[in-house]
Amino acid sequence: MTIYQQDTAGALTGPVVLPAVPGAGVLIPAGFVRLTEPLAAPAPGKAWALIGDSVEQLDDHRGTVYETQNGAAIQWGRLGALPETVTQERPPTAAHHWEQGRWVLDPQAVHSAKVIEINQACEAVITGGFVSPALGESFQYSSQWDDQLNLTGAVLRGFDMPYACRDAQGVKAFRLHTVAQLRQIGDDFTLFKLQLLQYANELKQQLDQALAAGDIDALEQVTWEAAHP
Repeated sequence: MTIYQQDTAGALTGPVVLPAVPGAGVLIPAGFVRLTEPLAAPAPGKAWALIGDSVEQLDDHRGTVYETQNGAAIQWGRLGALPETVTQERPPTAAHHWEQGRWVLDPQAVHSAKVIEINQACEAVITGGFVSPALGESFQYSSQWDDQLNLTGAVLRGFDMPYACRDAQGVKAFRLHTVAQLRQIGDDFTLFKLQLLQYANELKQQLDQALAAGDIDALEQVTWEAAHP
């Protein structure tokens, strides 16, 4: 007599040795089955299971699988062949979709991700500071969104006033600026921002053209670093 344990999926593991009960012998509790002979090791990717009165090897895909509809990871706990709605193959990226039994890049998803990437890169440069020679030599000015509002307010105020900037050594100080100097700083920032927005727009036009052509390689080659000097 050979005894195997049967898990919740129906897979048999063992053999196991159960202790004998005095006066009753070996009792087979729930979750255990008795076979006439030991089982050979299952083939790779298979598990033994009791089907009716016979023991068969079934596909064993238990563990993490991925929904073919959206690539979401789920835990699979059943024996047998996987349905067409899931796969063991992990999607390489969020831009992949399931098509004809494999993950392929979705041009629209790549396009959307690239547009977000370009917008974020452009914003990072815009808000990362700019240089203006308004004081007679180059000084670095901050350009976070609050800084942009402060600069606009300083220009509209129309008075000479101290305004923060950093010198070549990175020392930040409130240095006196005339109205004309503040206006020049505002103009310098406007030009700086406009050039960056134009770069971003050119890249997004390239993305639109590549999407229209269904050219995945061309879509992936469009990057902020490739265009921005």
